[in-house]
Amino acid sequence: MNKFNLKNKKYRTKLYKKKDNILSQAGSDLIKNKLQFVNKRFEKSLFIDDINNFKSNKLNKIDICNFETINENNNKYEGIFSNFSTQIDFAINLDLSLIIIYNKLLKDGLFCFNLLTPNSMRTIKKIFMEIDENIFNGVFNRFGPFHDVPGIIEKLNQNNFKEIVVGTEMIELNYRSFDKLREDFKEFGISNYNINVPRFKKEFLTKTYSVFSKIIDKYKYIPVEFEIATFTSWK
Repeated sequence: MNKFNLKNKKYRTKLYKKKDNILSQAGSDLIKNKLQFVNKRFEKSLFIDDINNFKSNKLNKIDICNFETINENNNKYEGIFSNFSTQIDFAINLDLSLIIIYNKLLKDGLFCFNLLTPNSMRTIKKIFMEIDENIFNGVFNRFGPFHDVPGIIEKLNQNNFKEIVVGTEMIELNYRSFDKLREDFKEFGISNYNINVPRFKKEFLTKTYSVFSKIIDKYKYIPVEFEIATFTSWK
């Protein structure tokens, strides 16, 4: 089982994350597109995250919570939606998370959610692997968790979800400075929440700035890829 510093995640999310960041907006648009093809109106829905002006004529009343407080009320819902907010919870215990969500759905209820796949951030992961090798003589898991689409489909099936459909969308953001990349990752809520993190070394930061500067001088920018998998599944 993966271990994450959830207290640090909660603190950094509250301090830095912006609801209207580019990644969250892209995810919201993908969920809206899925809803266009659903021939149903949802009288009562639950969002497992803070939403930023999410509007759809398919949704009437919307409740909002985080995953840790999902069972604090006895309500059940026709639709449950998540825009990346189950990324870590699924990594900690996917089966338990799906059981909790399944039990919160009414019969014929919809669970629609976004996850980042392992095709995300491949370029920047490779860069940091080389920096880690140079500074720490080993590689640390600095990004993720990410979720493999076939694995999620298999677990949805095992936990009695049906009519599972998934689409993927790749977006690429190009950065011309390391500082801008760091700023955006904070706004996205992306950080290294793994329990096992390396101790800070000044030479690591110095090396990182140097490597990024050389790459940007040569190629004009550094690409950061995000592959978003949008799932729909029914109870």
